Amino acid sequence: MQQNDALIVDYGPTFHGTAIRTGNGIVCVVPIQILDSPQAQASMQEMVGDLGGKCGQCPNCPMRHAG
Repeated sequence: MQQNDALIVDYGPTFHGTAIRTGNGIVCVVPIQILDSPQAQASMQEMVGDLGGKCGQCPNCPMRHAG
């Protein structure tokens, strides 16, 4: 159910990301600032997991290289 790529945008330092289910799978919006916040990373992983995905699998996703 994973997509082939991540959509990477910058909504500012207070935005921690979102993940939604679509008809074709899961769409994530992941800011690069998430790499500086273990708490935000955990939140993103939880959102994706709740939708049945495995966070960090998309090739260009910042979470792919997160600690």
